[in-house]
Amino acid sequence: VAGLKVVSPSNASDAYWMMQQAIQSDDPVIFFEPKRRYWDKGEVTTDAIPGPLHKAVVAREGSDLTLAAYGPMVKVCLEAAAAAQEEGKSIEVLDLRSMSPIDFDSVQASVEKTRRLVVVHEAPVFLGTGAEIAARITERCFYHLEAPVLRVGGYHAPYPPARLEEEYLPGLDRVLDAVDRSLAY
Repeated sequence: VAGLKVVSPSNASDAYWMMQQAIQSDDPVIFFEPKRRYWDKGEVTTDAIPGPLHKAVVAREGSDLTLAAYGPMVKVCLEAAAAAQEEGKSIEVLDLRSMSPIDFDSVQASVEKTRRLVVVHEAPVFLGTGAEIAARITERCFYHLEAPVLRVGGYHAPYPPARLEEEYLPGLDRVLDAVDRSLAY
Protein backbone atom coordinates (compact mmCIF):
# COMPACT_ATOMS: atom_id res chain seq x y z
CA VAL A 1 0.00 0.00 0.00
CA ALA A 2 1.52 3.31 -1.02
CA GLY A 3 2.63 5.42 1.91
CA LEU A 4 3.05 2.58 4.39
CA LYS A 5 6.52 1.82 5.69
CA VAL A 6 7.39 -1.86 6.15
CA VAL A 7 10.37 -3.14 8.13
CA SER A 8 11.63 -6.53 9.32
CA PRO A 9 14.56 -7.00 11.73
CA SER A 10 17.10 -9.76 11.31
CA ASN A 11 18.65 -9.67 14.78
CA ALA A 12 17.89 -8.70 18.37
CA SER A 13 19.53 -5.27 18.21
CA ASP A 14 17.64 -4.31 15.06
CA ALA A 15 14.39 -5.59 16.58
CA TYR A 16 14.85 -3.33 19.60
CA TRP A 17 15.89 -0.21 17.72
CA MET A 18 13.58 -0.60 14.74
CA MET A 19 10.59 -0.97 17.07
CA GLN A 20 11.60 2.22 18.91
CA GLN A 21 11.97 4.07 15.60
CA ALA A 22 8.67 2.71 14.26
CA ILE A 23 6.84 3.94 17.36
CA GLN A 24 8.43 7.38 17.07
CA SER A 25 7.75 7.67 13.33
CA ASP A 26 5.12 10.14 12.14
CA ASP A 27 4.28 7.70 9.34
CA PRO A 28 2.48 4.38 9.74
CA VAL A 29 5.00 1.53 9.98
CA ILE A 30 4.24 -2.16 9.59
CA PHE A 31 6.71 -4.10 11.72
CA PHE A 32 7.14 -7.72 10.65
CA GLU A 33 8.23 -9.84 13.60
CA PRO A 34 9.83 -13.03 12.34
CA LYS A 35 8.52 -15.71 14.71
CA ARG A 36 11.34 -17.99 13.60
CA ARG A 37 13.76 -15.63 15.35
CA TYR A 38 11.92 -15.17 18.69
CA TRP A 39 14.34 -17.47 20.52
CA ASP A 40 17.55 -16.14 18.98
CA LYS A 41 19.77 -14.42 21.48
CA GLY A 42 21.83 -11.33 20.75
CA GLU A 43 23.48 -8.29 22.27
CA VAL A 44 21.39 -5.12 22.49
CA THR A 45 23.04 -1.88 23.48
CA THR A 46 20.22 0.36 24.65
CA ASP A 47 22.33 3.52 24.74
CA ALA A 48 23.61 3.24 21.15
CA ILE A 49 22.53 5.62 18.42
CA PRO A 50 20.63 3.62 15.79
CA GLY A 51 21.09 4.12 12.08
CA PRO A 52 18.26 5.31 9.84
CA LEU A 53 15.21 3.03 9.95
CA HIS A 54 15.03 2.40 6.21
CA LYS A 55 18.75 2.10 5.47
CA ALA A 56 20.20 -1.25 4.40
CA VAL A 57 23.39 -2.45 6.10
CA VAL A 58 26.18 -4.72 4.97
CA ALA A 59 26.03 -7.72 7.31
CA ARG A 60 29.11 -9.33 5.72
CA GLU A 61 31.65 -7.91 3.28
CA GLY A 62 32.38 -9.78 0.07
CA SER A 63 33.55 -9.26 -3.50
CA ASP A 64 32.17 -12.03 -5.75
CA LEU A 65 28.39 -11.76 -5.32
CA THR A 66 25.78 -9.94 -3.25
CA LEU A 67 23.06 -11.77 -1.33
CA ALA A 68 20.27 -9.30 -0.44
CA ALA A 69 17.73 -10.35 2.18
CA TYR A 70 15.61 -9.10 5.05
CA GLY A 71 14.32 -10.54 8.30
CA PRO A 72 15.00 -14.21 9.03
CA MET A 73 16.57 -14.83 5.61
CA VAL A 74 19.60 -12.71 6.57
CA LYS A 75 20.75 -15.47 8.93
CA VAL A 76 20.35 -18.05 6.14
CA CYS A 77 22.37 -15.83 3.80
CA LEU A 78 25.13 -15.40 6.39
CA GLU A 79 25.29 -19.19 6.74
CA ALA A 80 25.43 -19.52 2.94
CA ALA A 81 28.22 -16.94 2.72
CA ALA A 82 30.22 -18.83 5.37
CA ALA A 83 29.72 -22.12 3.49
CA ALA A 84 30.71 -20.49 0.19
CA GLN A 85 33.85 -19.06 1.78
CA GLU A 86 35.04 -22.62 2.41
CA GLU A 87 34.96 -23.04 -1.39
CA GLY A 88 36.91 -19.82 -1.94
CA LYS A 89 33.90 -17.61 -2.79
CA SER A 90 33.60 -14.15 -1.26
CA ILE A 91 29.92 -13.37 -0.72
CA GLU A 92 28.59 -10.02 0.50
CA VAL A 93 25.39 -10.14 2.55
CA LEU A 94 23.19 -7.06 2.49
CA ASP A 95 20.49 -6.80 5.18
CA LEU A 96 17.75 -4.74 3.51
CA ARG A 97 15.93 -4.17 6.85
CA SER A 98 13.10 -2.35 5.05
CA MET A 99 10.76 -3.56 2.32
CA SER A 100 9.09 -0.19 1.90
CA PRO A 101 10.93 1.92 1.09
CA ILE A 102 13.72 -0.26 -0.25
CA ASP A 103 17.19 1.26 -0.04
CA PHE A 104 18.03 0.77 -3.71
CA ASP A 105 21.12 3.00 -3.46
CA SER A 106 22.79 0.56 -1.04
CA VAL A 107 21.81 -2.42 -3.19
CA GLN A 108 23.18 -0.67 -6.27
CA ALA A 109 26.47 0.18 -4.54
CA SER A 110 26.94 -3.44 -3.49
CA VAL A 111 26.06 -4.80 -6.94
CA GLU A 112 28.44 -2.36 -8.65
CA LYS A 113 31.16 -3.80 -6.41
CA THR A 114 30.33 -7.52 -6.75
CA ARG A 115 28.65 -7.45 -10.21
CA ARG A 116 26.14 -10.17 -9.23
CA LEU A 117 22.97 -10.25 -7.12
CA VAL A 118 20.81 -12.96 -5.59
CA VAL A 119 17.72 -11.75 -3.71
CA VAL A 120 16.47 -14.06 -0.94
CA HIS A 121 13.12 -13.78 0.85
CA GLU A 122 10.45 -15.99 2.41
CA ALA A 123 7.61 -14.73 0.22
CA PRO A 124 6.78 -16.47 -3.05
CA VAL A 125 9.15 -15.57 -5.88
CA PHE A 126 6.20 -14.79 -8.16
CA LEU A 127 5.28 -11.11 -7.71
CA GLY A 128 7.37 -10.89 -4.52
CA THR A 129 9.66 -8.17 -3.20
CA GLY A 130 12.55 -9.88 -4.97
CA ALA A 131 10.89 -9.26 -8.33
CA GLU A 132 10.85 -5.51 -7.73
CA ILE A 133 14.44 -5.51 -6.52
CA ALA A 134 15.54 -7.60 -9.51
CA ALA A 135 13.78 -5.27 -11.95
CA ARG A 136 15.10 -2.05 -10.41
CA ILE A 137 18.67 -3.29 -10.06
CA THR A 138 18.64 -4.63 -13.62
CA GLU A 139 17.58 -1.15 -14.77
CA ARG A 140 20.11 0.67 -12.59
CA CYS A 141 23.07 -1.70 -12.98
CA PHE A 142 22.58 -3.25 -16.41
CA TYR A 143 26.11 -2.50 -17.60
CA HIS A 144 27.65 -3.61 -14.30
CA LEU A 145 25.94 -7.01 -14.06
CA GLU A 146 27.88 -10.10 -15.15
CA ALA A 147 24.90 -12.41 -14.57
CA PRO A 148 21.13 -12.00 -14.38
CA VAL A 149 19.69 -11.11 -10.99
CA LEU A 150 18.43 -14.35 -9.43
CA ARG A 151 15.71 -14.77 -6.81
CA VAL A 152 15.28 -17.40 -4.12
CA GLY A 153 11.99 -17.46 -2.25
CA GLY A 154 8.94 -19.43 -1.39
CA TYR A 155 7.32 -21.58 -4.02
CA HIS A 156 4.39 -20.34 -6.11
CA ALA A 157 1.95 -22.28 -3.94
CA PRO A 158 -0.18 -21.62 -0.86
CA TYR A 159 1.77 -21.42 2.38
CA PRO A 160 1.90 -24.94 3.85
CA PRO A 161 0.97 -26.17 7.34
CA ALA A 162 3.66 -25.88 10.01
CA ARG A 163 5.02 -29.41 9.57
CA LEU A 164 5.94 -28.62 5.92
CA GLU A 165 7.14 -25.06 6.47
CA GLU A 166 10.85 -25.93 6.26
CA GLU A 167 10.31 -27.53 2.84
CA TYR A 168 8.66 -24.35 1.56
CA LEU A 169 11.05 -21.71 2.90
CA PRO A 170 14.44 -21.09 1.29
CA GLY A 171 17.26 -22.88 3.05
CA LEU A 172 21.01 -23.10 2.78
CA ASP A 173 21.00 -25.49 -0.19
CA ARG A 174 18.62 -23.40 -2.30
CA VAL A 175 20.62 -20.22 -1.63
CA LEU A 176 23.94 -21.93 -2.43
CA ASP A 177 22.44 -23.33 -5.64
CA ALA A 178 21.52 -19.80 -6.76
CA VAL A 179 25.01 -18.57 -5.82
CA ASP A 180 26.58 -21.32 -7.93
CA ARG A 181 24.28 -20.60 -10.88
CA SER A 182 25.09 -16.88 -10.76
CA LEU A 183 28.83 -17.42 -10.47
CA ALA A 184 28.72 -19.92 -13.38
CA TYR A 185 27.83 -17.15 -15.88
